[in-house]
Amino acid sequence: MERSKTIITPVIVALAILHEVGAVGLHLDATKELFQSLTPLNLLISIGALAIFHRQWTMNFGIFLFATFWGTYLIEILGVRTGAIFGEYYYGSALGPKVGGVPPLIGLLWVMLAYCSGIISQNLSSSFWVRVISGAILVVILDFMIEPVAIEQDFWYWVGNKIPAQNYFAWLVISIGIMFGFHSLHQEKTNPLATPVYLIQLTFFAIFMVVRLGV
Repeated sequence: MERSKTIITPVIVALAILHEVGAVGLHLDATKELFQSLTPLNLLISIGALAIFHRQWTMNFGIFLFATFWGTYLIEILGVRTGAIFGEYYYGSALGPKVGGVPPLIGLLWVMLAYCSGIISQNLSSSFWVRVISGAILVVILDFMIEPVAIEQDFWYWVGNKIPAQNYFAWLVISIGIMFGFHSLHQEKTNPLATPVYLIQLTFFAIFMVVRLGV
């Protein structure tokens, strides 16, 4: 425990620097392509750090993570193929190789966003439904920040270059389902990195919004 407390601050600082350097690199024409190719590594580093600092590993929690990954990944495949869930969209190359038209990394992105939002909402209230709804809203807030950047950075593209309201509604419904599962486990999940990682992600995408508004 003491060792975790000693190293947590440097890890948070390192993740923050990694993302801020990435934000700068993605805004420079000379380095944009390189930093886009590093996007999967950046995401995997964040997920790896979260896994290292997670406490209370149980079989049920492992099943939840497994189900969240595969459930969201399969939903994304259906979404890409039918356009009926999120709207009509397709993936670029920045998130890595695609299977079924969807990069498997997107399932890990869902897991990371849900995990951080779940832990934050767990600490907001003792009410089960307040935790579920607030956690889902936190996930959608990040998606709202991600969507414009996704188009610019070759993550995914919307047919007609317009993000449909349907997308946010779908994210909310799916996130409510995930949060229901997360908080139904009836075990406290602790991770000192969860809130910092959420805020780092929020700041990373907010930088793009600020730059866009300043142009």
